[in-house]
Amino acid sequence: MHKKILLLSCVIACMLLVVSFSGCVDQTDTTDPTIKRIKNAGELVVGTSTPYEPMEYVDDNGNIVGFDIDIAEAIANALGVELEIVDMAFDNLLDAVEDGAVDISIAALTITIERSEQVLFSNAYLNAGQIIIVNESNDDINSPEDLDNKTVGVQNGTTSEDEALKYTNASKVIAYEDYTEALEDILAGEIDAIVIDYSPGVGLIKDIDSLEIVGDPFTDELYGVAMKKGEGALKAEIDKVIASIDIGGLESKWF
Repeated sequence: MHKKILLLSCVIACMLLVVSFSGCVDQTDTTDPTIKRIKNAGELVVGTSTPYEPMEYVDDNGNIVGFDIDIAEAIANALGVELEIVDMAFDNLLDAVEDGAVDISIAALTITIERSEQVLFSNAYLNAGQIIIVNESNDDINSPEDLDNKTVGVQNGTTSEDEALKYTNASKVIAYEDYTEALEDILAGEIDAIVIDYSPGVGLIKDIDSLEIVGDPFTDELYGVAMKKGEGALKAEIDKVIASIDIGGLESKWF
């Protein structure tokens, strides 16, 4: 009787060991060609576009860091590979995904119908609506409707540019390569306002007392990770990572 009990205990212990071990095994779909290629390469190549603080920017040590980079790192960790960041112009990000120059792009990319025709997006990981930045001395602009006939700075190829064009003449919308140029111009009085997503807008003016955000965000801007069309298995893995991330914690860290 004691031998049977002992044998049963050993069997149960072995079963628990197997279950415990299986819980530690990488659960990614290693049969998918894209995931297999990434794992074989040992790195996830990610396209981004700096400067766009606090989403992605180069710190004092020359490293690319930010909210989006933390998410990219989490995705790479889940796949069991190193993270390789490629910095490029914002309007090249989707082409880089489509051409296979990068595996994914993450750069405060708003999910839109037009962009979704070119690439596949993950589930949204952040909602950051458009805001308006003005000089504190500017009392004329308090809402998007007040942008009519005003000169507005945006980043080229962004949804901020699309939104600005809804409220003022196309000739009044100045599209920059990045927002640091727009920042210089608004401080110099060359433009009246900047339209930008909320989170990078906060980062843009955090050390500049003479600039302020007016009104509330006036759009919904759902950010997603872009990948090549048809890569459903990779999307599934990225969606799992996004669901597991403490987004509130990242907001506290970077915003």
